[in-house]
Amino acid sequence: MQRNREADRKVLRLAWPCVLENLTVIMISFVDAAMIGVLGPAATAAVGVNASPSWLLGGIVQALGVGGTALVARLIGAGDKEEAGRVSGIVFRMGLALSAFLTALILFAAPAVPIIMNADSSIRQDAIAYMRCLALGFIPHYTGICMGALLRGAGDTRTPMISGLMGNFLNVIFNFLLIYESRTITLLGVSFPMWGAGLGVTGAAVASAMATGIAGVYILLSLTRKTSALKVRWTAKWDGDIAHRVLRVAYPAALERAAINLGQMMFARMVSSVGVATFAAHNQSIQVESLGYMPAYGFSVAATTLVGQGLGAQKPEEAKACGNRAIFLSTVLLSLIGVIMYIFAPFLISLLTPDTQVRQIGTMLIRICAFEQPFNAMSIVIAGALRGAGDTKVPFLCGLISMWGVRILFAWLTGIVLGGGVVAFWWCMVADLGVRSLFLYLRFRQGGWVKARV
Repeated sequence: MQRNREADRKVLRLAWPCVLENLTVIMISFVDAAMIGVLGPAATAAVGVNASPSWLLGGIVQALGVGGTALVARLIGAGDKEEAGRVSGIVFRMGLALSAFLTALILFAAPAVPIIMNADSSIRQDAIAYMRCLALGFIPHYTGICMGALLRGAGDTRTPMISGLMGNFLNVIFNFLLIYESRTITLLGVSFPMWGAGLGVTGAAVASAMATGIAGVYILLSLTRKTSALKVRWTAKWDGDIAHRVLRVAYPAALERAAINLGQMMFARMVSSVGVATFAAHNQSIQVESLGYMPAYGFSVAATTLVGQGLGAQKPEEAKACGNRAIFLSTVLLSLIGVIMYIFAPFLISLLTPDTQVRQIGTMLIRICAFEQPFNAMSIVIAGALRGAGDTKVPFLCGLISMWGVRILFAWLTGIVLGGGVVAFWWCMVADLGVRSLFLYLRFRQGGWVKARV
């Protein structure tokens, strides 16, 4: 009992800033989706087309952060802050190069995205403009993501939290100014003119690029402070061995994200084939789904950091205890959230769209995804614990098998072949997460991850 209480304190100390950040992300995402939803189902669908490809790109960057975090957490746990700073300087250069490459890739390949996603021809031009404008903020945003991951590995979850809160609030402000045309606003009985750029979907993309870019710059500036938990050696000599160690952990994590995100793209492609209104409802319901899984990432970060530091300090039992408590606490929290989602599904979807048809479909989908919340908690947090140990191959294999062998295969059979439509698609998503969480739990309980090389 004493060990559990101590582990709970450690988990919650690291998790609460991430949970707060992610809860704010949810609220801001709701506002963001509602702002775009006012423009109609076509605008929502145009933005939604880019969701899965954006997750794929972000997942690749996060995988690099996973490799760096696993190494930094071990070094911090072992008390070698000097070497942790040298590793961080090398990861910074790797992240900067990767961000520049992804920016160039999207600016060139954006027209292919709506075609790959089987988007309706009426929304393709808006979808292309959205993706290209979004890419303008990739370099500071993605580099900031990499370095924020290293800060978390060093035990600082507050600085990334502040960065995330800043970016999300700025996104709402920029949306307000860039999406809508100039208009008259009445507040507390007083009317006044409000300037607006009237850029619609493009304005939403520019707003996101500016907000995420500023948030990334904040992370980088925070690392230059004397009080930073991580003393980055920006001019450290390039070390191929360190880069190799980072990539050895990162590449299975990148393959995992690719397997899952490509599956999500295929999944979204199937949904988009059943109509614009249904696809809009699918994307708005995904926003509500994040009500559950975004807080789970806070506990995942805690598990990653504490497992990595515990193993670095040669305390595997402490690492196991912290991992187990993070899994337990997050599963309880997300189970409660699932109950709330099921009860308030009509209200939640009504916050995002005025369209009656979208609301009807969205209510059904939200109530289905309420059942997946405990599985979301387990799959996200256990994968985080394994990544902290440097065991990234098993989460990759679990994600690959469950996504393609369960979600995609059975969505095609039940949703397309048997005509079950979007409802069948979403039940297959629940099944995917259930299978994935079971596989990951068995791996964590077996304990072979303690011997993973970093």
